Amino acid sequence: ACVVAGGAEHVHQFGNTRSGVRERGDTRTVHIVNAETVRAVGDAIGVRLRPSRFRPNIVVEGLEAWKEFDAVGKTIAVHGEDGGTLKFDVISRTVRCDGIGVDPLEPSTPPLDMPKLIADKFPEHGPFLGVYAVVSEPGEIKIGDEMSFEL
Repeated sequence: ACVVAGGAEHVHQFGNTRSGVRERGDTRTVHIVNAETVRAVGDAIGVRLRPSRFRPNIVVEGLEAWKEFDAVGKTIAVHGEDGGTLKFDVISRTVRCDGIGVDPLEPSTPPLDMPKLIADKFPEHGPFLGVYAVVSEPGEIKIGDEMSFEL
């Protein structure tokens, strides 16, 4: 979630949500991280990484590493058990900052220069990991819900 101050004009924002403002004029973005991408990065650098290091709102599993980038410009539908559907428009890849150098669950471990490591090990992806999305059709989401990509 993004905490916003300043009323409808969004004078101040907390969090790196410029993508939402640039794409939709709104700071309310959701950060989606693919667990397989995190595993691929961890394997490449020889360090066990958790998705939480990348500060996601939603972690997806069962998607091939880096395939979340294919969703940019598309819609993700989340199909709930109750038959309802929540939809997200994926607006951009997430550029990574130095804040992900520290594992929030193990802050005493030495920091890593994650943006550099990602860019060095995966130059085709640069310093990006995760995607930003905005809700296009509201609904509920729960652990275990199925997601699908729409064109």
